[in-house]
Amino acid sequence: MPLVEDNIDTHDEHLTVTFWDRFSLQKSGGIIDDNGNTWVIFHEDEFNMLIYHYESIISSPVGRILHNSAADSLELINADLHTIRRKFFGKKRLNKMLIDAWKLCGWGTNSFHDSTIKTNVFASVAAGFYLSTVELLESCRYKLEWSQQSNHIINFNRLTANNEMPPPNLLKSIPWAYQNDLSGGIIDSEVKLESHELGWSIEGRTSFLLPCDFFNRVIFNSSGFVKQFPQNILERWDLVGFDMVYSNGLIAMLEASKEVFLSNDNFVYLRDERDWSKTIANHMTYFGYAAPMLTKQDQSSTNFEMNLSPSLPLSLGKLVGLWERANGKTAKCRIVLSSQSVKLEISPLLTFVLEDSN
Repeated sequence: MPLVEDNIDTHDEHLTVTFWDRFSLQKSGGIIDDNGNTWVIFHEDEFNMLIYHYESIISSPVGRILHNSAADSLELINADLHTIRRKFFGKKRLNKMLIDAWKLCGWGTNSFHDSTIKTNVFASVAAGFYLSTVELLESCRYKLEWSQQSNHIINFNRLTANNEMPPPNLLKSIPWAYQNDLSGGIIDSEVKLESHELGWSIEGRTSFLLPCDFFNRVIFNSSGFVKQFPQNILERWDLVGFDMVYSNGLIAMLEASKEVFLSNDNFVYLRDERDWSKTIANHMTYFGYAAPMLTKQDQSSTNFEMNLSPSLPLSLGKLVGLWERANGKTAKCRIVLSSQSVKLEISPLLTFVLEDSN
């Protein structure tokens, strides 16, 4: 008889129910809160790896971009909470709401009156979330200095800044940044959360929830820093209908998302095209990634179509990673943008290389 039984369920039922009461999983993919904001679940190691790959691809440090993008995205999400602070005992109530929100998102249980937090989230991103939170709570703009005491402990020093600083702008130039149609229906998620003293995990892997707006701001804010991609990256991604204002950041996020998936030992086995829907659900939909639909598959290419969604860059990158893992080949991708959707054609890159050489 084994000393440890298999299939022991260690999830926290109360935490899981509370989480899925606050957020809903769309049939088309996307984790949505009550205000229509779109989120994705990330494992801690995969998020750290995404940042590493993204920074390597654009060949530029992104710490300040991550910080600003995190602060701006959370400020917009919490914009409606300003009215609570002005009510009787409003600040106390708001403080509790913010503490609960951080805990539910897996960012840690912290007191925002302190100058130190404990979190599993990457330091510059956590610092951005912290800045937005304390500015809302204190109704005051701050400049923030921070240092890491350890991997999960961050110390802050707040300096009062200009109170006239305007709120962040919406990303109007990115056509997939905001999801207007939420009529696709809600499905049950198979994701169950395990509570810990610091954050929560999924099947033993430390994880947390992140707003899709954060990733789109990283794309927009970093595109201008890309001088030239290596040829081996440019030849993999053919973007049609996308604006140059953000296309460099988009290519970097597509490539980074793909590489994160391929860096893990995820097994993908597709006997025929009918296996795609289950594979996409298990690896993508349940975690908040958009759910693409297979439209055509033959020996030369695999074609998908998906509605515009705030998680589009992460979703397409991960989908290409799934294809490469299943086929054991490097992909050449053509992505065509229209007003409501994108079409993705995946073909083996080697075919194109051989044709060009002839």
